Amino acid sequence: MATDPKQPLTLKALEDHLWESADLFRNKISNQKDYVLPLLFFKRASDRFHEERANALENDLAGVPADAAVQIIEANPAMYHSVIVPSGHFFDDVRGADKETQGKALNDALREIGRANPKQLSGVFENIDFNNKTALPADDLHGILDHFHALGPLTNKRVTPDMLGAAYEWLIAKFAAGAGKGGGEFYTPAAVGKLGARLLAPGPTDEAYDPTCGSGGLLLQVLDEARRLHGNEARGLAIFGQEINPETWAIARMNMLLHGASGAATVERGDTLKEPKFIGSSGLRRFDLVIANPPFSPKNWGHDWLKKSGDPFGRIMHVPPKSHGEIAFVQHMVASLNDHGRMAVVLPNGVFFRKGSELEVRKDLVNADIVEAVIQLPKDMFYGAGIPACYLVVNKTKRAELKEKVLFIDGSECFERTDTKNHLRDSDIHRIVEAFRATQPDEGFCAVASSDEIKALGYSLTVRRYVSSSVDDGVIPSLDDALAAYRSAAARRKVAEAAAERVLDALQPKTV
Repeated sequence: MATDPKQPLTLKALEDHLWESADLFRNKISNQKDYVLPLLFFKRASDRFHEERANALENDLAGVPADAAVQIIEANPAMYHSVIVPSGHFFDDVRGADKETQGKALNDALREIGRANPKQLSGVFENIDFNNKTALPADDLHGILDHFHALGPLTNKRVTPDMLGAAYEWLIAKFAAGAGKGGGEFYTPAAVGKLGARLLAPGPTDEAYDPTCGSGGLLLQVLDEARRLHGNEARGLAIFGQEINPETWAIARMNMLLHGASGAATVERGDTLKEPKFIGSSGLRRFDLVIANPPFSPKNWGHDWLKKSGDPFGRIMHVPPKSHGEIAFVQHMVASLNDHGRMAVVLPNGVFFRKGSELEVRKDLVNADIVEAVIQLPKDMFYGAGIPACYLVVNKTKRAELKEKVLFIDGSECFERTDTKNHLRDSDIHRIVEAFRATQPDEGFCAVASSDEIKALGYSLTVRRYVSSSVDDGVIPSLDDALAAYRSAAARRKVAEAAAERVLDALQPKTV
């Protein structure tokens, strides 16, 4: 359905139109997102280029003769355009090509745009082929181009960067929902990212890093939170990401541009553990903030390589098993924090109680007194993984009230069920963040445990070991939960008895 080109688009109309475009690829292309998202980007880049030129002629160069003004713009394209689109390679040029050559024209246009914008787009479109007539016959591609044309101009006047970014994120979420297990590899639910960003409370000039950035959503949430907190001052914040999957990396690069964040963002491609891209003069580059959702239970994370060659950067002191590589990423992240750095990373619950290398890492973190909080998230939130997960919050300069202590928050009931997943509501995020800031015990929701208590419990960081529900709902607990509650109570008693013994010893009269 065509939209009125003179009227602003609504977010719902844009989302519906984009999802219809995905339907046009169905049963033709298996990885629809790798084609729909570049087409959206191409249409937006072309329309914005024309809009930016018109704005420059009308405003910046209003007093300059028309021919001279055009020459100035063409001589300094980066000064006037967010994305440079070479002449002859606009969306309308491709759509106006002969039907049989539109696939080649589209391939050529995207590659030329990549070459014209090397910093943001080099290599982004290299793996896409719109000229595969077996998968995309000429008539079908022509219909898809017509469908995008029917959206009308995607200019800022009709579609703000915030709206376009929201539609892009919505589209990625829809693709993730349909991708089954693979969906979690490129998308973290927006509310989970929003919670992480609020826990970190970024400063206006911080540098934030995600070593497993997927489509870049977590970093964009940090940027949004900085803008919310600091307004225009947040222009000094910079975001950095690395992603191993080339198609997902390409989506992340486009995501930054469509959100108007390209100036603040650097997203590199490669294996973070084997070949970290952000290196400083004395080793790993270190950041103010780290936010991440590494893959759950990755099988090909680099175990054999690490066992054979060792870590040249000295990050991974405890090598995890082949079947659970999350703790390798955690060690990389901690090594990537500067002396006042803070980190919020999503991890499956097993990381917080399993033995072996994961236990050794927990010991290191607790003994260094840099674990600030562990926050239990609701189950069944992530695409491709129904297992429960937690936010691990690390702080190199912990608040005084949490020295030698860790805050535990049980957010497992903070959700609503929509469609096939559980979702954090804004009220849930607010409740968790307020508890994180207050650091006060709240029966059944929030508890503070001392380092001694954690050590007495074998360095377990499982939230339910420390936060017990005060509600008797008549449900008989599982054996594991009952044992956890018993051991937690026993450990608390042991710590209390030791403290009482010290007080009594101090009160005893000294003998000469």
